[in-house]
Amino acid sequence: MTDPLPVMDGPRHTELRRVLMKAFSPRAPASVVDSIANASRALVTEAVERGRCDVARDIAAQLPLRAICDLLDVPPADRQQLLTRTSKALGAESAEELAADSWVSRGEILFYFAELAARRRREPGDDIVSLLTQCRVGGQNLTDEEVVLNCYSLILGGDETTRLALVGAVAALLENPEQWRTYQAGGIATETAVEEVLRWTTPTLHAGRTATVGIDLHGRTVRAGDVVTLWNAAANRDGSAFDEPDRFLLSRSPNPHLTLAFGPHFCLGAFLARAEIGAVLCDLRDLVGEMRPTAPPRRVYSNFLSGIDSLAIALTPVR
Repeated sequence: MTDPLPVMDGPRHTELRRVLMKAFSPRAPASVVDSIANASRALVTEAVERGRCDVARDIAAQLPLRAICDLLDVPPADRQQLLTRTSKALGAESAEELAADSWVSRGEILFYFAELAARRRREPGDDIVSLLTQCRVGGQNLTDEEVVLNCYSLILGGDETTRLALVGAVAALLENPEQWRTYQAGGIATETAVEEVLRWTTPTLHAGRTATVGIDLHGRTVRAGDVVTLWNAAANRDGSAFDEPDRFLLSRSPNPHLTLAFGPHFCLGAFLARAEIGAVLCDLRDLVGEMRPTAPPRRVYSNFLSGIDSLAIALTPVR
């Protein structure tokens, strides 16, 4: 089998997920969480000192990439090119650019991790790529294809989605100044605000699954073998699950969003995503007095991801 974890099911999924949870447990990479906090503070401080920034490029593009690359132990010299490739793999600025670049970028990411995995098989370290090359699932080592595809899934999931959530958080604060002022004044807990950012932005629009049994659902029949699309974006605006679902409310609680999926496929890096969003929100609150857009935001062109890939703003320091 060569399926990566997100599209794998059954005992093999359970066993591989258990292996990877050793690296993604909230207790395991404490140094990564510390690095996130330090990097966020430095990035926001630099932006405030300059008085302007592109949130997507100067803050959001840097933080998630650093965290997932730390866990994969990607050499620092390779990280910027990986950011460029992951951005082009799933989205672009136009249909023409997406068609031209996406498949090339995906291939380049796969080739990169094939080479990195080969090195880690020979000289394993204390990182997720080494863990994948050395672990045994079902009594056997993962194949080269399985290692590479899981690295591919981790870098895209750990980088792109959180990046878009971070940019979307700032855009939502600009569009909802009363929420920004309440949060600045300490009227909303950061942990609660993070969950609303995740619900509101929903960077991954949908996921595909194959029905294993037939079922009648809301007046429709799903047959065994049917491919079903699960729309996270629709679920997160479901009026039967959320009061005023089309309002951005940082104090929303409870907040049963599905941005991080659910059940056996709940996001492995959920605590990392929350740590990154929480760090940036805290730093904006502590360091920024006012924010205002200086150019119209530019949205990513994709039928899988949702978000903004350019958000130019001016900032003034907190008094």
